Amino acid sequence: MDFFSSEEIVASLGDKAEMKGKLSFVRLCILGIMAGFCIALGYLAFIRITGTAPTEWGSFNNFLGGALFPVGLIALTFVGGELATGNMMVMTLGVLQKKVRVGALCYNWLVVLLTNCLGGFLVAYLFGHIVGLTEGAFLDKTVAVAQAKIADPPIVAFVSGIGCNIFVCLAVYLGALAKSYLGKMFGLWFPVMVFVVCGFQHVVANAFIIPAAIFSQSTTISWWDYLQNTLWVFLGNAVGGSLFMAVPLIFMTKPATVKPRVEKTIQTEELYGN
Repeated sequence: MDFFSSEEIVASLGDKAEMKGKLSFVRLCILGIMAGFCIALGYLAFIRITGTAPTEWGSFNNFLGGALFPVGLIALTFVGGELATGNMMVMTLGVLQKKVRVGALCYNWLVVLLTNCLGGFLVAYLFGHIVGLTEGAFLDKTVAVAQAKIADPPIVAFVSGIGCNIFVCLAVYLGALAKSYLGKMFGLWFPVMVFVVCGFQHVVANAFIIPAAIFSQSTTISWWDYLQNTLWVFLGNAVGGSLFMAVPLIFMTKPATVKPRVEKTIQTEELYGN
């Protein structure tokens, strides 16, 4: 299996950040909603496989659900999408390479986060509530997962968010290293599966599971609880993607020394969405 070098990847991710910074508002919104949809559908698969699994299976339930969840990230990577958590690393790399302004980073994070959440809300309401895919026999699991997210104190949600986005950004990085689609799929799959099995908090995934529980009207969770959780998980995800991933990658590589290739190092459309 053939791979790009770390230097090539970091340089290309910086170019990708520059491209993201130039996307029109409408396109950014559409791609953000698509990404939110994809992540939410992966979480929906998790609920459907673990919601009625025998309790005697123990942690094997989470393993099965975790094996399905990465389908969302793989889909948005190949189809195209703007995911806030991945952009926390990519846009930071662009800023550190002086290819993107801090203002463009903040704008991208804000618009993409809001549209990602909108995509999650839509899946939770349309497929979870109206179609009933998170209700009936699957309601107990949906509510239990949502309540566990909300129950975390701020510091726990923050640190959990850091852990989550280390794995998500590692998935983006490993997926970008591989030249083949199969290699990219494996690179994306396993880090995401680990974060799901560990139960780390992902701000976009939470935009599906918590609203799904709220829409069911079978829980005391409020929208205010959701917003508080979102704040701390977002901050943790941002720290994980920027300080724990982007900054070390810059220090470990020298992307400025990489000469552009004919194919612009990597076809950035295949790196991480579009």
